[in-house]
Amino acid sequence: MAHSIPSHQLFKRLKQQQNIIIIDGRHHDYSEELAFPVKVLHKGEITIERLKDKEAEYIYIGEDQKTSIEEAERIEQEYDLDLLYVKGGMQDWGRYVESIQVGELSDGGEVYQFIRPSTGQLSYMIISEAEALLLNPSLWIQPYIDFVEDKAFTFKHIVDSCIHRSHISSGPQLAEEVEESYWLPEIEDDISYSYTAITHDQKPSVGNTNIPVEVIFTTEGLTIVVDQHYTFTSNNEADLYKGKGVVLTEWMKSYSQFNEQGFVSPYERKINDKESTRTQKIEAINKGERSFTNEEAYHLEYGNEFNSN
Repeated sequence: MAHSIPSHQLFKRLKQQQNIIIIDGRHHDYSEELAFPVKVLHKGEITIERLKDKEAEYIYIGEDQKTSIEEAERIEQEYDLDLLYVKGGMQDWGRYVESIQVGELSDGGEVYQFIRPSTGQLSYMIISEAEALLLNPSLWIQPYIDFVEDKAFTFKHIVDSCIHRSHISSGPQLAEEVEESYWLPEIEDDISYSYTAITHDQKPSVGNTNIPVEVIFTTEGLTIVVDQHYTFTSNNEADLYKGKGVVLTEWMKSYSQFNEQGFVSPYERKINDKESTRTQKIEAINKGERSFTNEEAYHLEYGNEFNSN
């Protein structure tokens, strides 16, 4: 009988690049998801020859818990193979977020990076005097709420550095849930929800007012410098701040970006955000022009041109 492995254990194994072979039974539309840094066999590619590595750990990931169990047990029996499956399948893996402390502020506050390994999207929490500023939240709000409650922090501001085209933001939803301010750079586009505009004269602060927050406007959105040491910017702007403290960007494109401290450093090559129907739909959602279901969110965030009205 196949045994389960939770998402956090899978992520730990992937970071360590252990001898793993992933058997991928998910929908083919997830193909543009961040690649696993290990060998991947799609369900239809399984043969005795491809399962001959007796030193490897085989892990199956399906759409959800039910299909993962059923397929994992079938494969075990058919190929006489010891097999683990990802608990909850893609539904759990797609929502999983891991938090890692990046460092401390000069007042004793903290900076955390939140990694969503299924997409590589990164968000950040800046803590001062137990107040939290959350920057660029991903689609699912619960990991942030659980983290803040567990640490006995209080949300102060929710900030998006731009109208994102690569992931669906939970910023407006989370701000409403915790009854705190939602911030965006001042933009000319019509936004269907209320927000506080970030300008040169108006910007969010957190905790100790002696912790400076500098705002830099760029063609790609907003760069924020906190405590004159932590720079939060886009991947394409990261080179401009090399050697100036800790540079933190919005995407992990490779598991090789993990540094010795355990968090994700900037990607070395430029990243192009290609224009597509998918990016247009994500942008429309982030402007509040378009509603969406969980199913649509999955398809949009993992690269499929999901068609809906």
